[in-house]
Amino acid sequence: MSNHQPTDAADDEINLKELFLTIWAYKFLIALVSSAFLVGAGFYALNADKVFSAKSTFALPGSSGSNGILGSLGGELGGLAALAGAPTGGGDAEVIVERLTSREFILEIGRELDLKSDEMFNSYDPNATGPAWKAVLKSLLGMVSEKPNADRIALQNVINAYKELIVVEAGDTGSISVTVDHEVPERAAEIANFIVSKIIALKALESSDETDEKLDYLSRTLADASEDLEAAQRALQEYSLENSTKAVENFAVGSVMLDDMRTQRERSAEQLAAALALKEVLYKGVPGEGDYDRLRQEFPQLDQPSFRRIMGVSEVASAWTWPSVGVVSQVESSIRDRLSALERDILKLEQDASKYASSAERLAQLTRDLKIAEAAYTVLIEQVKSQSLVAGFKPDNSRILEVAGVPVSPSAPKRTLILALGLVLGVFVGSAVALVLGMRRGVYFALSSLLEAVGVSSGLKTKGVRRFRGKPLADVHKSLGKIKSDWARHAVLQLDSGDENRPVFICDLSFENNAGALGKIVAATAVSLGRDVGFIDLSRELSEVERELTPDIEDAMVKVGNPTGGTEYVYPAGVTNLDLLYSRSVDKIVDALLEKHDIVIFAANTDAVEVILASNSIVDPFFAVQLKPGKTLIKSVQRMLQRGTLGVAFHA
Repeated sequence: MSNHQPTDAADDEINLKELFLTIWAYKFLIALVSSAFLVGAGFYALNADKVFSAKSTFALPGSSGSNGILGSLGGELGGLAALAGAPTGGGDAEVIVERLTSREFILEIGRELDLKSDEMFNSYDPNATGPAWKAVLKSLLGMVSEKPNADRIALQNVINAYKELIVVEAGDTGSISVTVDHEVPERAAEIANFIVSKIIALKALESSDETDEKLDYLSRTLADASEDLEAAQRALQEYSLENSTKAVENFAVGSVMLDDMRTQRERSAEQLAAALALKEVLYKGVPGEGDYDRLRQEFPQLDQPSFRRIMGVSEVASAWTWPSVGVVSQVESSIRDRLSALERDILKLEQDASKYASSAERLAQLTRDLKIAEAAYTVLIEQVKSQSLVAGFKPDNSRILEVAGVPVSPSAPKRTLILALGLVLGVFVGSAVALVLGMRRGVYFALSSLLEAVGVSSGLKTKGVRRFRGKPLADVHKSLGKIKSDWARHAVLQLDSGDENRPVFICDLSFENNAGALGKIVAATAVSLGRDVGFIDLSRELSEVERELTPDIEDAMVKVGNPTGGTEYVYPAGVTNLDLLYSRSVDKIVDALLEKHDIVIFAANTDAVEVILASNSIVDPFFAVQLKPGKTLIKSVQRMLQRGTLGVAFHA
């Protein structure tokens, strides 16, 4: 016989089936707790103060566009206004929401609606006194309480209640909704509509101020532009008086003449160089044909008709005659005089050109400034005209999309939700209590968990055990052919699997007192399978006749009944067979029974199990237990495993 020990792996895992069965076992308790919570939630829902909600929705003009001081000046001056530091963007819905929840706005609304006198917004009573024991305790401790500032406390209560009872939300389309909760429906609608009217009036006033500020800004800017235009005109007039208005034309004519004179100067310089070279050749002696060719290559001016003409030489290229030194000297002197005159004229023209260029640049700048001033003045005068026209017509573009009406039904408490939450909370608390009670009971509600705790992979499912309660062992043996008892055959095989013969205790841990009937079925089945079986029902009470019988086993045990289905014994020295376990020689009696029979079976109901577990006289017993989920105590199974071997598990 093998000793099965339960594993601890299951202790580290959550068995959902076990949890569900534990909760199901306490379903009536859970139903009771859930009903109690449901009744409590219903009582609260019926007696809680009713709160009514009123909602008003509105939209302001320009909530998503430009609405600032210069928001409508147009594209021409948008950038100019931004550079000038003027605001060009307006407040959107989010800004308005922040304003409606700001401290200043709340205090203003509180004063106008007298929220300090509204108990929903201020429940502080300055005349209220604290408990007497508190005052006595402070007096004994020497503590002096300062008198609280009633106005400050009331204002803070109004602010806190406003943020709690009034919800301001911005919609996706730029609309803004104001929702007010109050115990009085008329008061809720009044506050919601007043807040909407207040913010619309404030925005209209601010819009008017912004329009006036626009006109003032445009007027100042137009005055500045007018001064700039007059200054540009005066500057141009002064220039016209001091300078020629034909500076551009004179500059162009002078530039042409200057280019022509510079060309003449270059030509004269070349002629002077050729004359000097010719003079040098004449000073050396009578020139030859080679000297002429060399000079022609170096100074092409020798072949130019104009040069030959001033030298007094034939203008025909092939007819060259050498001039005299005196003629060349005269030509040199003439060319030098001409160069000096050209230099003087060129210098004068350059000075005039510089003067005309400066005058032309100044004229262009003054003309440009005048055009810019005229353009700015024209744009601004048109803006002033249009803004003045707009300022005279001030439509109210604010739209109240939804007026807060007096609510008919309360928004809180939400009775259906409260009942649902009460039911859910009741189920949760009831389930928690059920799990705690299940843990305190020390049982498993799932058969698989119970078998795993016992240490067996599977149990033997019993059938038809109750009908054999109280019947003799011989009658049970006769009835075995009429019932299907495969489970009993498997039990016999497991009881025979050990090498040594050990006492078998069939214990009923299901609190159903079926140990006697179960033990008789197993004993009768073992006899049918050819085993010699001794059977003792420890819960059996002996009759007067049985207590007077003479013992024949170790002077302690007596055979009773028909031995056809096995040998049944009683302990005549006691009132019940359970008294055998209290005998000092119980171990010797058990050994004598084991020597006489192949299998010795003791049947023990719930009342006898504790005596068996407390007794240490019987060495290494073999246990076969009747289990029932929700009834079998795990601690009893664990004590059996410490006491002996638990090898067979029965379950219904």
